[in-house]
Amino acid sequence: MTTRQEKSNSGFDKFAAEQDPQLFRDVMETVIGHVDDGVLVAGADGRILFHNAAVRELFGIADEVPLQFLKQLGRFGWNKRVVRAALDTGEIDPIAKTSDRLLRFDEKINAGGSVRFLEFAVRRLRRDAAGDEIRVVVVRDVTVRRQLQATFEETDACGLITANAEMLNLIERARQVAKSDAAVLLQGESGVGKSCFARLIHEQSSRARFPLLEVNCAAIPEALMESEFFGHVRGAFTGAIDNRDGKFAAANHGTLFLDEIGDIPIHLQAKLLNALEEQRFHRLGSNDTVRVDTRIISASNIDLRHAVDIGTFRPELYYRIAVIPLRIPPLRDRIGDIPVLVDHFRENLLAKGGCEEVQISKEAWQALLNYPWPGNIRELSNAVEHGVICADKGQITLDSLPQDVRLYCREVPRAMEPIIARQAPGPASEAESAAEQSELAAALRKAHGSKAIAAKLLGIDRTTLWRRMQRLRIS
Repeated sequence: MTTRQEKSNSGFDKFAAEQDPQLFRDVMETVIGHVDDGVLVAGADGRILFHNAAVRELFGIADEVPLQFLKQLGRFGWNKRVVRAALDTGEIDPIAKTSDRLLRFDEKINAGGSVRFLEFAVRRLRRDAAGDEIRVVVVRDVTVRRQLQATFEETDACGLITANAEMLNLIERARQVAKSDAAVLLQGESGVGKSCFARLIHEQSSRARFPLLEVNCAAIPEALMESEFFGHVRGAFTGAIDNRDGKFAAANHGTLFLDEIGDIPIHLQAKLLNALEEQRFHRLGSNDTVRVDTRIISASNIDLRHAVDIGTFRPELYYRIAVIPLRIPPLRDRIGDIPVLVDHFRENLLAKGGCEEVQISKEAWQALLNYPWPGNIRELSNAVEHGVICADKGQITLDSLPQDVRLYCREVPRAMEPIIARQAPGPASEAESAAEQSELAAALRKAHGSKAIAAKLLGIDRTTLWRRMQRLRIS
């Protein structure tokens, strides 16, 4: 029995085969010529057989430029991308046979000077019995969606984007301790991502459906600190015109993150310790007991163990909050994370529409890798944004970077020189080989074994680095 759909397809095929090809093209353009999505048909060799008007707009191609091949669109490897998409769907041999699966993938492209995120749907079909193939491609602009995702999903969790083994172990330990209610003390310099770890622990805990309340202890005036933590009743002090719950009560059943806890005056530390141990307290000006169930995560950019030794932090409070101590290394001790974070910051700015795509010059890379980053990840994020805004003709140069980075490079000129020996013409002497070997080893040590980072420090590509390592027998 012939179905209605089969009859419809048969009539369409007959129309396409018997009528004037130009008339068929006109019909196609009438049907899909004004849709927002780009639609095109291409042969197996990548030659474009048909496209609607939206294709030019999506890829930023002027009307006077002839569209002949797929490779003109987006400037990426179409064949490789389709094969990868086929593999992602479970295709065993996507090259040798024509898949009847609908393949989907996303690409970031430069369309007439602006960056766009496009979603592709591709299907390869046999055109005739001889086995000729055509590709039917539908392209959709998802730039706005990606920008909204980047805006609403952005958090300070960039500090947890890492390729460093020590950081990965810390993240795993944070997930492990999140399952308990044990007090966690996060220590490390400002900007290393302590708040990100606090957020991770809270979100991985059974308290995740309740609030995570963050308190910067260094930002609270000493006179208001007790009220801020425990609340007050009306009339407790001048200006207390209403009853007010404190941070402990507001974080009931959730997590209270006490950032920079080392800045709490020592005379208030005893009351804080009592509230932590008893999970109860009195509001300022009241004798009524308030009971809470609050998990405590603390953080400090000073060594609290040393603060205990010199008498500025109560030892009993230290041992109460440091049941699980985690020390987060500074960025200068994990240089391999710098390229990972730089790429993340660039992609995030790009996705939010805050910039056009930019490249980074060799000199700028050397500056980014050599600068000690006293402000850690926060400072690096600001530096990347500065570089993107001040980029010169689509490239971040040394002059595009912040003044502190540039001044450091001028004050420490050796930091900006490729650490590779200048070789004289002719065969290298044993002394020259030893010097080159020493500098290659120094670069690898500074890069913590990362050949990609070492190559950037040396101003060479990875292949050249590998060859020199082989020649000099450096493993």
